[in-house]
Amino acid sequence: MPLFFQNMRRVFRELNETPLSDLPVALTGYAKPKIEKGIETGAFRLGLMNLLSSRFRGPGIALMFHEIQTDVESELLTGCPPEQLREILRAIKSDGRDVVTIEEGLAQLGQQNPKPFALLTLDDAYRDNLEIALPILEEFAAPTTLFVPTGMINRQLDVWWLELRAVLKHHETFAFPPMDRVFVCADTASKAAALRKVTAWVGTDQGRVNELTAALAPYGMNKASLIDSYAMDDATLKQFAAHPLVTIGAHTTTHRFMSQLSDDEVMREFKDNKEFLENLIGQRVEFLAYPYGTEGACGEREANLAKEAGFKAAFTTRPGHVFAEHLKLPHLLPRIDVGYFPQRKAALASRLSGFQRAMLTGWKEPIATLT
Repeated sequence: MPLFFQNMRRVFRELNETPLSDLPVALTGYAKPKIEKGIETGAFRLGLMNLLSSRFRGPGIALMFHEIQTDVESELLTGCPPEQLREILRAIKSDGRDVVTIEEGLAQLGQQNPKPFALLTLDDAYRDNLEIALPILEEFAAPTTLFVPTGMINRQLDVWWLELRAVLKHHETFAFPPMDRVFVCADTASKAAALRKVTAWVGTDQGRVNELTAALAPYGMNKASLIDSYAMDDATLKQFAAHPLVTIGAHTTTHRFMSQLSDDEVMREFKDNKEFLENLIGQRVEFLAYPYGTEGACGEREANLAKEAGFKAAFTTRPGHVFAEHLKLPHLLPRIDVGYFPQRKAALASRLSGFQRAMLTGWKEPIATLT
């Protein structure tokens, strides 16, 4: 059954199970993103995006990907298919931007009337970045930066998101007492929706990660084996790092929420990860991406510590374009997620034009730093 009809069936089932008193909130939750998509699509079809978001279009844009998957449905819509990556690279070129390294992009920001550029970033060191993404990047001569957590390479990371995905992939129900929910997961759309909802519930709360980990424990997932099935190891990371299009960046040791750690713990996360990667690949590691990167996961304190740890620049996941003003705050650079599926043409155009940021802020704040 096509995903559209799976989603319709899921929505009707969830509304039918919702108590009457909660229906207004539930209906609002379903309607709001549809309205936003409608506005986005209307602006795109009428050719108004660039006009309406001209203040929000910066000289640079940093784009974020995680997994590049040949079968996105089997992985519950958690990655970007190869042809979509090609479409994004073609759209970047059509938008008049060159794909450059982070070093080159920051240098261009310091020039008068900098040439428009795009930065491509990959997070977490999934093996498909090497096997699937890299050949496509070679087609377009597009450089990229891979942000790598130590724990993914040494198989010690708490990959709760991969554990949750694995459980949902192989079970048609998932009882999760902390949310007082039993998720019915009979098809791809329902499994993907459950994954999104539990992830949203976690937010940036390490305590909730611990609750989720406890709920997943009875399923007996072997974390090291799970990481083995998805991630690069020492040898493949060194192979990837040796490619002329690739720069390796830091992504902390344990991929936790930095905001919930002490100053000393954060500094160890930064420095130990930097040292581990430099020793492994034999290159300097000068750029950082904060795990999760949201307002609740990192902020001004983390930016100051990243600078102290020796990084030239660091990236959040606050959506927005990169402006010359960011040179004053290079450790709070914005980054836009485009590595999701399915992706509408209007949604990609919204992100490349700055329209997404304009909508999110009510046309108030073009420059993303702390928010």
